[in-house]
Amino acid sequence: MIFSEQWLREWVSPELETQQLIDELTMAGLEVDGSMPVARQCSGIVVGLVESVEPHPDADKLSLCSVSDGEESFQVVCGAPNVRVGLKAPFAKLGAKIIESSDAKPFKIKKAKIRGVESNGMLCSSEELGLEESSDGLLELHENAIVGEDIRSSLKLDDTSIELDLTPNRGDCLGMIGLAREVGVIARQDVVPLDFPVPIESISDQFEIRITAKDACPRYLGRIIRNLNLSSESPLWMKEKLRRCWAAKY
Repeated sequence: MIFSEQWLREWVSPELETQQLIDELTMAGLEVDGSMPVARQCSGIVVGLVESVEPHPDADKLSLCSVSDGEESFQVVCGAPNVRVGLKAPFAKLGAKIIESSDAKPFKIKKAKIRGVESNGMLCSSEELGLEESSDGLLELHENAIVGEDIRSSLKLDDTSIELDLTPNRGDCLGMIGLAREVGVIARQDVVPLDFPVPIESISDQFEIRITAKDACPRYLGRIIRNLNLSSESPLWMKEKLRRCWAAKY
């Protein structure tokens, strides 16, 4: 079971630092196998807004962009295929630092000339932030993201993925609610009930259900849903929550 510490704290947030929480879980019989940050350490990266995009005068696959940090605009050379006017993406300003690992030197963003054109900063992909192993373009932020806000705050990157080695009798902790209840007991805190709005039923269609093993399945619930858009993408906040509880590697 891998879980996001930040997501857990939405349900129950004991006054424990990350390592203290790990120690308490292990002592309670939920052995922790490992933990890791959900993103690379970085500084100087903010939410940027792409204000204009023009072809690079000397390179077909590069674009010359004007990027705003909410206070001023910067000329940036970008090679991402999804860069476009109006896009909000992580913007590493001059002097920004990205640390790939604990034993690596920080990668510092400096003013550069790319094919003869000055570039003052870098638009970032999810790979560069350490959110994915590889990516094909810039990380597209939500349209409501605040231009100029620190990216660690905007994406809530000050988080840790923690892996539990659960024994077969602790299936109750294979989900966030069960785990939150266990941590609530450990910390002697109530679990905060989250508000889940109940969708209004608008389809009266039904399908026949026959339960042939009532002792094993006394109740079965289902709902018909129509007109789904299968091409829609899940929002970034949902992708991030699931990634932090699944794709962590130690």
